[in-house]
Amino acid sequence: MQPAHANTDAATDDNALHFRRTLHFDGALNVRDLGGVTTAAGQQVRYGIAYRSDDLADLSVVDLAELEERSVRTVVDFRNPEEAEARPSRLPRGAEVVSTPFPPGDKTAAEVMELLVGGELTTDIAHEILLDSYRHVTETGGPVMAELIRSIINRPPVLFHCAGGKDRTGVAAAVILSILGVDRDQVIDDYMLTNDRLTDQSSTFQLRLAEYPEESRHVLLALGLAKTAFIERSLDIIDRDFGGIDDYARNQLMLTQDEIDELRALLLDG
Repeated sequence: MQPAHANTDAATDDNALHFRRTLHFDGALNVRDLGGVTTAAGQQVRYGIAYRSDDLADLSVVDLAELEERSVRTVVDFRNPEEAEARPSRLPRGAEVVSTPFPPGDKTAAEVMELLVGGELTTDIAHEILLDSYRHVTETGGPVMAELIRSIINRPPVLFHCAGGKDRTGVAAAVILSILGVDRDQVIDDYMLTNDRLTDQSSTFQLRLAEYPEESRHVLLALGLAKTAFIERSLDIIDRDFGGIDDYARNQLMLTQDEIDELRALLLDG
């Protein structure tokens, strides 16, 4: 029989791992190292090679110094030109920007906000919009994710981001971890870590949420928080429609086997 304290010890280990992976920035809410995750084969993803984030418009001097200390050389920006113009990035010295927007989907962020302001956006509609966006990103985003992976291979360390660091960034992170051999449950667990800081009542997300009328807050939560169903939509499409992650990497990302091997050699211990 397993000791009663075993689950507590496991939870403590998970919390310590999450704390090590999370970058607690002043001006960004959803920043973490892809490292520390363990693959199905028992290898660990290396720290200090790839970072994921929400947008970088509000980074403080301290935040920028942290990225410089981590020698971030490349920032891959998934946002479209309108998003980038509205919230220009603050970048660590010497970092090269790779702008590679995902193809536009059926609904822009501005259109979604119009629905919200007009009282037409319900939590169910928000859920369906997000499910469709994950489908769209997975089906059309191969060239974007290939550009990210080639940036990681050629100019690490890399930070990649979108606006909130959850949707486009979440799919890209899930694809990378899957290529590395991380199992589905761990990929989903990694995706769900986004909620840890968003649900912190002192977070900027919660403070901004409080500025909206009460009737709008639950809809904004539906848009802002990660749900397993979202990333599962992407993972299901990769498995069902594209034959699994290996075929997806080769046929949708158009990665060569040499590039896949380089990515694994760079990011995996052992």
